[in-house]
Amino acid sequence: MFQAASASSRKPTAREAAEECVVQIAGKGIGAPAFALVHANSALPLQDIGRILRAHWPGARLHAATSCLGGMTDSGGATSDSLSLAILAINDATGEYGVAAGDFHGGARATGYRLARQALENAGRAGEIPAVVLVCATPGDEEDFLAGVQEVVGSGTPIIGGSAADNDITGSWRILLDEGASGSGAIVSTLFPSVAVTAAFQSGYAPTEQRGVVTRAAGRRVFEIDHKPAANQYERWTEGAVRRPVEGAANILMASALAPLGRTAGLLGDMPLYSLSHPETICADGSITLFTRISEGDELVLMKATAATLVSRASGVVRSARRIGDLHLEDVSAMIMYYCGGCMLQVSDRLDEIRGSLMAELPRVPFVVGFTFGEQGSLSPGPVRHGNLMISAIVFGS
Repeated sequence: MFQAASASSRKPTAREAAEECVVQIAGKGIGAPAFALVHANSALPLQDIGRILRAHWPGARLHAATSCLGGMTDSGGATSDSLSLAILAINDATGEYGVAAGDFHGGARATGYRLARQALENAGRAGEIPAVVLVCATPGDEEDFLAGVQEVVGSGTPIIGGSAADNDITGSWRILLDEGASGSGAIVSTLFPSVAVTAAFQSGYAPTEQRGVVTRAAGRRVFEIDHKPAANQYERWTEGAVRRPVEGAANILMASALAPLGRTAGLLGDMPLYSLSHPETICADGSITLFTRISEGDELVLMKATAATLVSRASGVVRSARRIGDLHLEDVSAMIMYYCGGCMLQVSDRLDEIRGSLMAELPRVPFVVGFTFGEQGSLSPGPVRHGNLMISAIVFGS
């Protein structure tokens, strides 16, 4: 029988927060979960949370990482400017769950390949195809990491995830390892639940008429669009809302959150689906840096959203996941969501609205939401993609 329960805490120490969550989950009928998804505020030492949870749940597979300001659940809005912890625990006697985590040794792609194989072995299902794969990596090399994971599980397997995050983009994000925590690593979980599982991955942004082709780029830095300085083009597209600095570089994460750059990633009928890239800095040399890799020849489209659309799209992605899996409301037993941390910061004063909309969409269903610095999924049948300012929902049946 598949059971799930959520818990959240704002206690000021890792021990108090973890133990409060353990008590909450036990009170909902899960004393020894098989699998737990953990989102922790980066101000809490993740290694201490992991140690305490393992002491209480020695048999549980833990998929744990830091999340921007913590996480959110149906049982409480744990996110705050202080400390927070959010957990979804699953008990599933006839399902199998495997987790593997490690530092980036030998490159991101090799790490993704190695961890995916180890997670399958940890689930006791080596060589098999899981119902869904959860991934989390520290920011920087998500594209190569995902390629390694997909090499193991194949292009038809749903791979859903969110990059580890911190509260202020200082690099204090962490992934939980078997021992300690890593600021440069990844975690892979292979899920073989006893119930149906379905997922949706979307952006809540609309394309504008402003677009151009990348004519010079390297990694995550764009130098030219249509043979003109990328910074000048972006300043013009945003009608001066973001300006090229005279010297150095300016952080534009907040200023660009409602005006990211999109690339066509597939079609829904004849409607383009966009994967988003979040501009990070705008530089005096005319370049722009982003949180995704960009290639020469890519067409970039200026995308737009409002705070209202960022609030409403969470429940909309859940509806899409249910439709994709043909799951009726009474068939849903749990939900996992990855919601971009940059979007969350834009609407941080409306998180109660988001939580309320999810509870209205999924009444009496336990869920957890992580606020990530990069999101991974498939916008249409095909390969997994790494994007920014995206949202995903994984819905479990019953």
